[in-house]
This record gives sequence, structure tokens and C-alpha cells, in this order.
Amino acid sequence: MKAFGILCGFLVLFVTSSAQSSDTWTVEIAPDQSQLFPGEEMLLTNGIEALSYFKSGDPEKPLVIFVPGGFHLARVAYGYPGGNERDFLAHWLNEQGYSFLGASYPTGNKVYSKVYPAFSIRDWGKQVAAVAKHYVDQHQLSGEVIVLGWSAGGQIAQSVYEASQAAGLDMSHYVSIASTPPIPLLLAAPGAISKAPNGLSKAPQFYDLFKKYVVAQDQMNGHEIMPWPTFEADVLGDIPVELNAIMIASRFENGKFVEDLEWSLADTGGLKVTDFPFVVTISGNKVLDNDHALTDRGNWGLYQVQHLYRNLVLPALSKSEDISPAAWQSLMDRISYATSGALNARVPGNHFFWYGEVGARETVQKLEMLILRAKNLKTGIRQLIESVKTR
Repeated sequence: MKAFGILCGFLVLFVTSSAQSSDTWTVEIAPDQSQLFPGEEMLLTNGIEALSYFKSGDPEKPLVIFVPGGFHLARVAYGYPGGNERDFLAHWLNEQGYSFLGASYPTGNKVYSKVYPAFSIRDWGKQVAAVAKHYVDQHQLSGEVIVLGWSAGGQIAQSVYEASQAAGLDMSHYVSIASTPPIPLLLAAPGAISKAPNGLSKAPQFYDLFKKYVVAQDQMNGHEIMPWPTFEADVLGDIPVELNAIMIASRFENGKFVEDLEWSLADTGGLKVTDFPFVVTISGNKVLDNDHALTDRGNWGLYQVQHLYRNLVLPALSKSEDISPAAWQSLMDRISYATSGALNARVPGNHFFWYGEVGARETVQKLEMLILRAKNLKTGIRQLIESVKTR
């Protein structure tokens, strides 16, 4: 009951308040560029390391940003030396003309020179937005960005949206790639998450699960996408505890993990439904990832309908409800369409359905279809709202 009371209190606070101001982070090139894969760059964002991989496309098209899930670097979406580029999302997005950014948060992987145990989800959003702004300015891109959040990367949806606005970027869509919304304790952790000697959080039982996923994707694609020893050494790593909000809702303080649901609610921003990007979702279809296969559409549906209602519809209807019966019916139909599954797609595969040529190619196809549907839906709603007669 205590958690429910906190949740209700924050719901009132965040739903009724306007977006809070957010400072933007500085970006500079890190002095040490060793141990990097071809095309990678180590940046310093407010002094915090950020492993980045940028691949240039059509400057008029949106920059697509891949945000990895828990314990992973974004290398899982753009590959490794000796790998087949066709097995990775970056290739297929670039084939369609998109510039691609793989934005890795700081982990315990050897590519980083130090660890950042107190790195938060607010920090995560600001870091991704700062890195995106860096490449947008450097390559004179349009400024529109689409964020692909995978798995626990879904926790970044609100924080990166807020930070992108502060940085002068247009984050038009958030695309959930089998990801979890930024709601603390929404998931049950499969086993204990504990503190490593360096202050990061560790969960070695996850690695066994990750191996099952990637081996299954290897089999589906008919070849080994990335050797497991390479995957484990060059992709995985322990992570800051505050990035586990969906499972344990804790913060790092004085060298300890402190459970704090109220703090995590503020850090994720998951209840700021009026300051949230428009969401479309892509999930797999295998029982091995039953959580996301069964719940992604419903979990993200709240944000889809609230974005449309609070940001497009309510500002007009709160001033006047003088709308024709035909327009009102059409408006109801369009909102129903938004939650009908039309903005949600499936790609064959498990939690890593987008990993390997078969799923990577289809994921990009589904992404473009969903973005087009989302744009058409919002255009239609705006046209209906324009028919409301002002008093």
C-alpha cells in the first residue's frame, strides 16, 4: 500500500506539471581512443565516457539512435571486426538512407577507463542527447532523431526526450525494440542483482540467458553471428545500479545500493505522460521472450494514447467541445486505432529478434511502416481538431 500511495502522489505531480528544464551536457573527444573498433569514438560527456559509433546517411533523413539494454554495449547493433555487417541493424538502417548512431552508456566493459556507479537514467538521457547533438552538428543533419530503445533501454524514453528538447533536437518517435517502459519495479528480476567490488551492479545469471538468446538467433540465421567469447568480452559488462530501476528501484549512495522507489520514479520520469515521445513498438514472437511478446503492446499503450489525447486533443477540447458528430466519431475511431495494434509490429525471433540478417532487415522494414502509420494518424487527428469551433 505504501508503494501505491507513492505512485498515486507522483502521478498527480507529474501528470499535471509541465516539463522541467534540463541542462544540456558538453561533449569533447576523449584523449584515449585505444581499444576501439573501427568507426567507434570515445567521447566525454560532462566528463563521463560515452562509446559512440556513427554511420553517415542522407542528412535530410532522421538520425536513428540505438540505445542498448542492460549489461550491453551498442556494438550488438553495429557489429565487430570480422563480422558480417548484414547481420546488424546499422547496415540495414543505412541502406535505407538513415544516419545511424550507436550510443553506449558506461559499463564495466574493458573499453572504458573507469566506472561510474552513480550514473542515473537522467544522466543516460542527457548523455544520449548530447552525443546525438554532437553528430547532428558535425554532419549538418536535419535535427530530427528517432530513438530505438532495446530491452532495459526503454527506461530512457522520457529522459532522452526531455534532454533532446533541451538540446534543440526533434525527437519525433521512440521505437520500442522489445523494451520495458520507464516504470520502476515493473519487472521481476530473474535472480539477485548484487554489488560488484567496483560499485557497479552485477547479475551473472543474465549472461546465461543472453547466451540462450543469441544461440537461438544464430540457429535461425543459419550461422554464428558473433562468437560467444567475443560477445561476452566485447559487448557485455556490469552496469550502474540506477539503470536497473525496472527491477530493483535503487540508487547509489556512499558506496551502497539504497532502495528508493520515490527517487526512481523521479529518475525515470515514467509518469510524465505529457512530456513523453510518441511510441511505436516492435516485439519478437518466441516463447523464449514471453514477457515482451505478450506485454509490450499493453505496457506502451498508455503512453501512445496519452500522448495523442493530452498533447493533441485535450488542448483544443478544453477550450471548446463544439465538434461535429461526424468529426467526433472519427476522432474516437482514430484513438481506438492507436491502441488496436496498428502501431505495434512483430518480427520472428526472441528478445534479440533484430540480431542477425533475417530479423535486422525485417525490423527496419517494420520500423518504417510504423513511423508512416504514426505520422498519418497524428496528421489525421490534427485535421479533426482544427474543425473544433472556438468560442
